[in-house]
Amino acid sequence: MKKLLFFLFVVIPKLAFSQSIAVASLNQNPLEVSPLLGANLTVNLLYSSENGATSNHIYLGLEVLNQNNQFVRTVVEKTLQNQISGQNKTLSVSLFVGSVHPLTENLPTGQYYQLKAILYASGTWVANATANFSNTPTLVLQNTIGYNFSTNPINKGADVSWMTQMQASGFSWKDNNGVSKNLMPLLSEYDINAIRLRVWVNPETSAANGWCDIDDMVSKAILAQNEGMDVMVCVHYSDHWADPGQQTKPSAWNNFTIAQLETAVYNHTEQILTALNAVGITPKWVQIGNETNDGMLWPNGKASIGGFANYAKFLNAGSNAVKTFNPNIKTILHLSNGFDNGLYTWNIGGLLSNNLVFSRFDIIGMSLYPEESDWKLKVDQTYANMVNLKTIYNKDVMLVEVGYSNFRPDISYQFLVYAMEKTRLANGMGVFYWEPIANANWSSYDKGAWDNDGSPTVAMDAFKLNATLDTNNFEKNNEFYLYPNPTHHFLNFKSIDKVINTVKIYNINGTLVSNHQEIATLQSLDISNLSNGIYLVKINDEKPIKIIKN
Repeated sequence: MKKLLFFLFVVIPKLAFSQSIAVASLNQNPLEVSPLLGANLTVNLLYSSENGATSNHIYLGLEVLNQNNQFVRTVVEKTLQNQISGQNKTLSVSLFVGSVHPLTENLPTGQYYQLKAILYASGTWVANATANFSNTPTLVLQNTIGYNFSTNPINKGADVSWMTQMQASGFSWKDNNGVSKNLMPLLSEYDINAIRLRVWVNPETSAANGWCDIDDMVSKAILAQNEGMDVMVCVHYSDHWADPGQQTKPSAWNNFTIAQLETAVYNHTEQILTALNAVGITPKWVQIGNETNDGMLWPNGKASIGGFANYAKFLNAGSNAVKTFNPNIKTILHLSNGFDNGLYTWNIGGLLSNNLVFSRFDIIGMSLYPEESDWKLKVDQTYANMVNLKTIYNKDVMLVEVGYSNFRPDISYQFLVYAMEKTRLANGMGVFYWEPIANANWSSYDKGAWDNDGSPTVAMDAFKLNATLDTNNFEKNNEFYLYPNPTHHFLNFKSIDKVINTVKIYNINGTLVSNHQEIATLQSLDISNLSNGIYLVKINDEKPIKIIKN
């Protein structure tokens, strides 16, 4: 039973003018929070601006307070800039509330949830009115609907191809208790049972700088097998990235004829399998190409410019190499945009019309990278596509790549729970997260599931067998507290059990505006020189905390 406790507020204007803000109503009371989809709490605000206002900034947040009514942490928040000014204006704000958040009954003794709304003076970050009162009527968020999750088994995997490169750059991994661990055993703790690894042909000749060649892939496959995980090999047939926007031939293959390219695809695939076999590894799956929406080995195999026949030949060569080496290895044809049924029927239909030996392919693989506004819709469309493809082509289906912004791990968790459930319902084979081990600072990739401190975000909990019943570490990164917030001149710091080494403050555009190093004794920071506005504070380069200076 999911329950959260909220408090509504009554506002007492503090200034001579008529400025005020209040929570007028909510979309449900109680609000149903689905373990499958979470919930959207719609807060209807009523506010009045000060005389002469031209526009107002408004902040709304869901917070946790302690028994002394003091701020503990923010759960979810929105800041709306330049809202229409005037008297008795209404505004509806939707806050996504994920099923990852602790139940009210599981909060530490005395803690409770509360909404907080702030109306700022026109054109400034000076608070004119605040709705922030306790001991008022309650809003209970609960799940009385119930949902019986499917028990169909699926493979739960992660692509960790960046692993060795990250390690070489000094990155290491730890659990949410701060204990350093080897990556594969740590992933096993999240019930990850399969690892996906990419292979480039001659990455030493590209910007890949040699990473993800055959030897590098084998070294990671050994670690996966030692942990009892299955291995998926994703063959790019390129020296660097192959995806819907680029399918560049390896430089060594540039002048090959079509027949020579077929031979090269066969030989490269066979070399990969031979290298794995030499260390006693048989991959469970091999992808023949990566996201080949418009073919592969461009321009020869670019489907949209008359290359369907060559595209089919190249796929035939790769699948033939796999099945000749070991007919028990499952082969995958992989396209992106799993929600786009038209793409899949166009691509596969074109291949079948150009002599693809479809009997040598076992699985249709999909990618899915939704946004905050459409993750449920995209999963529903992908589910429908899975069912349709299985019916039309009599092939298994699998989500071989998924990812979501690591700036909203609560939504990422909900997306993964829903994607895995719909995959089970479609009798799909599995769900693989693409490079969850990347944090926001790695290679400009913002869809990982790891924090900057080297530990997993709550998104990874979606892979646990009991994900919908036993998730309680969402607030694991609250080792640091900043107060008051909003603030004016000084920002106070409090650490539970960590030494503060660095404090970096960024403006809302991501520009570093204040940088303080080696300040283990820091308790307060003078920020009076900063302009009023919203800032992100990163302590020890961990997850940023939003503050408002007014």
